[in-house]
Amino acid sequence: MTDRRISVILPAYRAAPLVAEAIQRIRDDVQPAEVEIIVVDDGSKDETANIARESGADEVIELTQNRGKGEAVRRGMAAASGSYLVFTDVDLAYRPSQIMNIVEALERGADVALGSRRHSESEENGPPSPMREQGSRVFNRLARLFLPGPHLDTQCGLKGFTFQAAQSVFPISRISGFAFDVEVLFLARRFDMEIVEIPVVVDHLEQSTVRFIPQAIRMLWDVARVRLWSMTGRYNHAPPQGG
Repeated sequence: MTDRRISVILPAYRAAPLVAEAIQRIRDDVQPAEVEIIVVDDGSKDETANIARESGADEVIELTQNRGKGEAVRRGMAAASGSYLVFTDVDLAYRPSQIMNIVEALERGADVALGSRRHSESEENGPPSPMREQGSRVFNRLARLFLPGPHLDTQCGLKGFTFQAAQSVFPISRISGFAFDVEVLFLARRFDMEIVEIPVVVDHLEQSTVRFIPQAIRMLWDVARVRLWSMTGRYNHAPPQGG
């Protein structure tokens, strides 16, 4: 691990119109820390990777095919060198300045810090898609039935980990799709890590690259698989790495 302080992982799929602004705003808003920005292009066919390089990303990882957000975040975490590792959405629905709120929670002793849209102090700007909002709430409730726990918002796209926590959790994670958040939190609880939720400001943006509804059935299936794998001991060994 180098002396870089914060690594920011941006999973990106078909994000050519978004990635340059995301990189610049992270550079501008995450102050006064030194920042390492890692863009993971999840098999895009557009210019996402080239634009990320031209825009000053410290590292650009290109997956040869679309593997899913979970795999993209996992690859970014493996490459990160900071003391604190944060991933966020490339559409900047969560303002980059909030990355420092995550880091401050980690500095206070948490192993994992989660943004939470359900926190009483969180704010939402612009109307969310009613179907997406309801779907997110239903998924969170069902996820908590399969994997009981105190956390109100498993799917917020802003999460941070100490380097040690990330090194413990991500190498044994298996889910590649959007339900990977639930798996990561499950594993963190399994290791008795301290997990805190913090309020966030969410800007609902039309250009979001994340589509919830087409993923809903797969997400629920993945959550069920996490429960099954935990009962059968499959988390006792790291899974093989794909390309």
